[in-house]
Amino acid sequence: MGKRILHIITSGLVLLSVLTACSTKKNTSGTRFYHAMTARFNTYFNGSEAFKEGVLEQQKGHKDNYTTLLPMYAVRNKSTAAMGKSNFETAIEKCEKAIKLHSIKARPKSNVNKRKTAKEKAYMARKEFNPFLRHAWLLMGKSQFQQGNFIEAASTFNYISGLYAGQSEIVSVARAYLARCYVELEWPYDAEDVFHKIQRDSIGSEGKREFNASYADYLIFVKQYKEAIPYLQKAVKKEKSKLQRARLNFLLGQLYHETGNKAEAYKALRRVIRANPPYELSFNARILQTEAMASGNHNKMVKKLRRMAKNKKNKDYQDQIYYAIGNIYLANRDTARCIGAYETGAKESTQNGIAKAMVLLRLGEIYWDKEDYINAQRCYAELVGILDKENEAYKEAERRSGILTELEPHLSAIKLQDSLQWLAKLPENERNEAIDKVIEALKKQEKEEARKAMQAEMAANMPKTPTATPTLPTGNRGAQAGASGQTGTWYFYNPSVVAQGKRQFQRTWGKRPLEDNWRRSHKNEDRTEDFGEYDYSEESDSLMAAQADSIALADSIAEAQERMADSLASDPHNREYYLQQIPFTEEQLQASNDILRDALYQAGILEMERLENFGLARRTLLRLIETFPDVADKDNVYYHLFLINGRLNDMAEAEQYKQRLIEEFPDSRYAIMLANPKYELYARQGKHIEDSLYAATYEAYGKNEYEEVFRNYSISTSDFPEGAHRAKFMFIQAMSQLYGGERDSFLVTLKQVIEKYPKDEVTEIAQSIVKGIQEGRSLTDGKYAASDIWSRRSLTALQDSTAEAQQLSDERLSNFVFLLAYPENSLDEDQLLYEMALYNFTSFMVRNFDIDIVKADGLAQMRVSGFLNYDEAHAYAQKLYADPHMSVVLKNIRSVIISESNLKLLGTVFSFDDYKKFYDEKFAPLQVPEDLRLDEPTSIEIRTPDDEPPAGDEEYEEEEEDTDSGIIF
Repeated sequence: MGKRILHIITSGLVLLSVLTACSTKKNTSGTRFYHAMTARFNTYFNGSEAFKEGVLEQQKGHKDNYTTLLPMYAVRNKSTAAMGKSNFETAIEKCEKAIKLHSIKARPKSNVNKRKTAKEKAYMARKEFNPFLRHAWLLMGKSQFQQGNFIEAASTFNYISGLYAGQSEIVSVARAYLARCYVELEWPYDAEDVFHKIQRDSIGSEGKREFNASYADYLIFVKQYKEAIPYLQKAVKKEKSKLQRARLNFLLGQLYHETGNKAEAYKALRRVIRANPPYELSFNARILQTEAMASGNHNKMVKKLRRMAKNKKNKDYQDQIYYAIGNIYLANRDTARCIGAYETGAKESTQNGIAKAMVLLRLGEIYWDKEDYINAQRCYAELVGILDKENEAYKEAERRSGILTELEPHLSAIKLQDSLQWLAKLPENERNEAIDKVIEALKKQEKEEARKAMQAEMAANMPKTPTATPTLPTGNRGAQAGASGQTGTWYFYNPSVVAQGKRQFQRTWGKRPLEDNWRRSHKNEDRTEDFGEYDYSEESDSLMAAQADSIALADSIAEAQERMADSLASDPHNREYYLQQIPFTEEQLQASNDILRDALYQAGILEMERLENFGLARRTLLRLIETFPDVADKDNVYYHLFLINGRLNDMAEAEQYKQRLIEEFPDSRYAIMLANPKYELYARQGKHIEDSLYAATYEAYGKNEYEEVFRNYSISTSDFPEGAHRAKFMFIQAMSQLYGGERDSFLVTLKQVIEKYPKDEVTEIAQSIVKGIQEGRSLTDGKYAASDIWSRRSLTALQDSTAEAQQLSDERLSNFVFLLAYPENSLDEDQLLYEMALYNFTSFMVRNFDIDIVKADGLAQMRVSGFLNYDEAHAYAQKLYADPHMSVVLKNIRSVIISESNLKLLGTVFSFDDYKKFYDEKFAPLQVPEDLRLDEPTSIEIRTPDDEPPAGDEEYEEEEEDTDSGIIF
């Protein structure tokens, strides 16, 4: 019995000593071992498993664009980065918990009398003594990277570099990931600087592996493909993921192809195929192989690709196959066949994906370069509806689509009228032959569309499983879907089949209005038969009835013939449809010429001003004045020809049209402008002169020197009628009229601003003023300050009826926001965002403050939210500006502490200056606790051994346990 009691006491003492030794405030071999083991097999393990699941989800869901260089890291695609979010959040939470619970900052005890070696000194200088926590830190950064939060990830890896300074193996890995973040953020200079630091310092095996991958990514980003290949090869060899290794081999093949090394490209792509990756990756590797080996052997490769196109397995990849065929033809300078292949690819595409977008992009570029803007418009209009807005080609595609949407109707009108007038001049037999060719092409196209529609309908009605029952078209979409497990198989839910049915109807009956009795000639006749008793007394009138029937029959035949003619004239499968459009008579020819003249005028102006194709614009306008010498607005045509020839550096021609304009139209505003002796000076330095004039005018307005404003406005009207500041001159003129006592003129001028310059920045203010006056609101004495963004508010010139009810609140215990305000484009916004994110991350380990950027009316606001009251926001601002580095970064940036309710009124009812006065009066005098801590959690509290009160003279650690599994969380 005594031995048993002794054993219990001994066990208790051992347990107590272990618990006491587990405090993170003590640094011994025992505490280091315990916290390393606990961090690894509890919180970190769960975080690592969540991270793996998130990566797997991204790999399964990611869709690569094989028409361009693959990104080394799929998270560059925003839709991919959004996958697995919850898993990565879990990984981050577990890492944060592991760091908080198991970080050992205390230095170990040492003999101060013993002389230490350099290695011992380096060890004692460490900031973190838990040997396993580096894995938690790196996993946190990797999770942030996989989420696409590259700025947060960069902050983490940068912090790791400082935390583990002196441990080159860890620092090199963190720096490699830091550079990778910079590449994804498109900060190549920052990435290059990090690479120099890595190469300068010692680097371990893991650091070298990550360096090779990151450096290859950087070199590809800066388009140094040849230099990137050796580093990418090393990264491929060290890659553990089979799928990622196949992707990188594909990328290697693309780089070889781009640099002209076709043989090595073929080998790299063969390695992709042998890895047995997903079918889409293997398929695209085979396509790229054919392109790589097409030089001198292109006919054979094209035949191989066409065989692939016929394979039913590749029915969803037609756009990619014909894109490759087009590329081969383009490489051999066979533009006609290239266009044909691209057109087939776009037409045969089964889904509006990135592959079809690339086909349309290339096709649109070719048509654009060939000045075939009608077909280019068709391509770009469809492209902008498919292409991702984040794609680097989207902005230019949208710009071209906008220009061509304006231009195409005029070009199509020119083409149509030219064709019709050409047909009118042909002999009848040649004209009919030309029309018959058009009809034959139309029938062939419809036949092909009917075939595809039938195939689509058959595919839609095919049962998904061998045991499925075929679905009958019941007309009930919901019931049908429930019966067969399919949707959209009824006739009227298949748009292509409906369109085909419409075309078949029109071929048989022509274009008929949708109405009752559409097949009857006499719709108003009452054909109801009466089968009552026969009246023999009417037999004497039979002859007259027969005569009446004969007349009615003749009318019916005549009407039927007339309707038949109308039907033929409305059916594109008959000659009459085309013949009725051809201008045979003088009246028809005049109408055609009117359309042609207007289209030439509009096209020429747009080709110069929007398209900036000066050669084409000159040809169009010259044709206009040669074909139609009496064209209206001829002075404008001369003026544009003067400008076009000047842009083409043909000064002799430009001078000729200048003189013709002045001589033939001396009262034209263009002639007056060109006759001005200062015109050449204004043409060369007009922007600077107008800028100076506007600055002087605004200065005079600010000093209430309204007569000076009126004089400068008069100069602007005569010398810069089309100037960049014209709307602002008119607005300042209107406001000067208001404050100068000319209130009637002021409203007229403001309406002219709104009408002539609807997109100018002052127009919105002018509209609010006019609207307020029309609603009966009175003007205030407040004066508009055009350049002072800090005094700007949407209700500057008017007293809103609701403004009195919307007052600023001095509530202290509500959610607050700390914001930085600055004019748009006045600083490097990405760099500021990075600095703020890095500061928040390194300063507040527990609290997460969100950062958002809001832009409006030329002013940007970087908002830091998450403060529960005014005191927290104030403490944050004090700590932020106390940091020496951040005080320099934030120099010349306006900072504001404001509640969320007051933020809604900022810039609308109240300006920044208004709020500053309110803040200085209500909030600035408040006393804020000096010891307020922001690094404490706001909701979930994680208890640590250090938070527990001491029990006597001993420390102990109380951990939360999962009673089911026994694992400490």
